[in-house]
Order: sequence, then structure tokens, then C-alpha cells
Amino acid sequence: MNILQAALLGLVQGVTEFFPISSSGHLALIGNLLGAEGTTNLLFVVMLHMGTLLSILTVFYKDILRILFEFAGMIRDLFFNLKLHFSNPMREGHIPYRKILGGSYRKFTALLLVSLIPTVLVACLVSPIVEMLTGNLLASGLGLFITALLLFVSSFIMVSDRGPKEAKFLDAFVIGAFQGFGAFPGNSRLAMTLSSGFLSGFTRKFTIKYAFLLAVPTIIGAMLFEGSRSHAMDVAVGVLPCLTGMAVSAVVGFFMIRLALKVLSRKRNRFFALYCLIIGIISIVGYLR
Repeated sequence: MNILQAALLGLVQGVTEFFPISSSGHLALIGNLLGAEGTTNLLFVVMLHMGTLLSILTVFYKDILRILFEFAGMIRDLFFNLKLHFSNPMREGHIPYRKILGGSYRKFTALLLVSLIPTVLVACLVSPIVEMLTGNLLASGLGLFITALLLFVSSFIMVSDRGPKEAKFLDAFVIGAFQGFGAFPGNSRLAMTLSSGFLSGFTRKFTIKYAFLLAVPTIIGAMLFEGSRSHAMDVAVGVLPCLTGMAVSAVVGFFMIRLALKVLSRKRNRFFALYCLIIGIISIVGYLR
């Protein structure tokens, strides 16, 4: 893989990661068209993810800092309540327990944590299959068909006014499970989380924000998992192409997030469904040719 190919793949990653159109499906297709070796190289994939992660951290840093602050507060209050539980019987006056999930941001943080549980479980269960299918255009094409179907079905859902206060932990668990299946080639992680959020009756604003913030720990987890297996890569990719791909995906991703937030706030699910259907057909034709 040369630097120009790495830059083009970084561009593809930066553009497609933040729209419900499957970055993995596009990387497989474009990499095949370019004839670039190493597009499934674990180190290169990790660096592309690093780039998009940096763009999310840059755009959503205020929300992420708030979530980390609330998470630390939840841990502090949890230990305070545990200490109080064992010391209260010995006191004359009863000291009230602290409310761990008080406030919408604490509830939001707890929902994200719950979503991560099924995401990790599903991703671990399907990882051997995903590893075998990565880079396969037929698998990517079929995955894009599934993405298109989900987007099309969710476009008929009447979105209600449910936000973090009305959300249940079961909803978060279901969203996390959907996201776990986004690991399959051609399945868009963002499409999975958005569609499941809409099907749960959440507002578009809450669903979009939830999907983007849930991506942060998910991408970090994927990077750590893929990085731990990087010794198994069969096609060597140089350091410079890896850094180039990361830099391009980070810069492009920064601008694409802002555009995506505007586009996704409107009802464009059917447009993305049609697009995924077309790219899926192209991928399968590319596999069969």
C-alpha cells in the first residue's frame, strides 16, 4: 500500500464512519478497486479508527468530559452509600443515602454503560466469523443489504418524545446488542444504533447524540482488541501509510461529523437505505466479476 492509497482510504473512513452507510463495506470495496494490499491489515484498521476517534473527541469533548465527571460522581456516591449502609445501624441519627442516578446526565451515563455490555458480548461471540469475512465483498454486500433494510424499516417509525429521563435500561441493552452486530462487514454500527434508537421511540436528537457518544468506548474497545491481534497480520503496511490514513481520517472526520449532525437530524433514512442497497449491489457484482 502506498501513501496515496492510504490517504484515499483515510478519506473513505472519515466520510463514511459518521453516516449510516458502513465504513467497513466502503473500505472493502474501494480497497478492492484500488488494488491496495493491506486494507484488512489490523494495524492499518486500528490507525483509521484512531483517526475517527480523535475527530469524535474533538467535537464532543464537552459531553465526554461531563460524562466522565458524572461517572466519577456515581462511583463516589456508590461507595458512600455502601459505607453508610454498614455504619447507619451504629448511628443514632439516620443519614440519607445519596441518589446515584440523580440528574439526566447520570442517567445518560448509566444508559451508555448498560449498552456496552451486550456490545462486548455480541462482538466477542461473532469475532471469529467477522475476522474470516473481513474484506470479503460478498459479505460486505449482504451486510449493506441488512443495513438498508433496517434503515428502511426505521423510517416508518413515528419518533416520540422519549429522552434520557424516559429511557429504560432494557432499551439501552437492545441498542447495545444491535451495535454489537454492527461488527459484521457491511453492517453499519451507526445505522444499527440509530435504527434501534428510533424503534425504541427516542427523539432524533437524543438518538443521534447517544449513537455518537456510544461510539467512543466502542471504538476504543475495537482498537484494543484489534491491536492485541496485530501480530497476526499477513500483509505488512509501512508506518507512513498508517500515519497518513489516520491523519486524513481524523481531519475529514472532524468536518464530516458536523455535516452528519445536520443531515441526520432530518428524516433521511430512506435515502441512506437506497444508497446502501446500491453499494451492496456493486459490492456483490465486484465479488462475482
